[in-house]
Amino acid sequence: MTSGEKPCCAAAAAAKLQYLVIGGHRIAIAELETIFIKAREAEGRGEEAVRAVLLKQVKAFNYVPPPAEKAYEDALYGEFKRRSK
Repeated sequence: MTSGEKPCCAAAAAAKLQYLVIGGHRIAIAELETIFIKAREAEGRGEEAVRAVLLKQVKAFNYVPPPAEKAYEDALYGEFKRRSK
């Protein structure tokens, strides 16, 4: 299965989940690699652009409670930067 394809079953979907600590909670994030690929495309436009892409993309694949958007953005950006080293 390639990134962005619909999984065939719940087990395949669960296998694609990755976990981040967001607001003190361990949260499963679907399509994290796809999200980071899109964010890499925005790197030349600066940190704010990357953060905006991260939040937009995570919301496309995952439920993000509106009060937690900043916490998601911060956690995603931190992980993005760690993986970009």
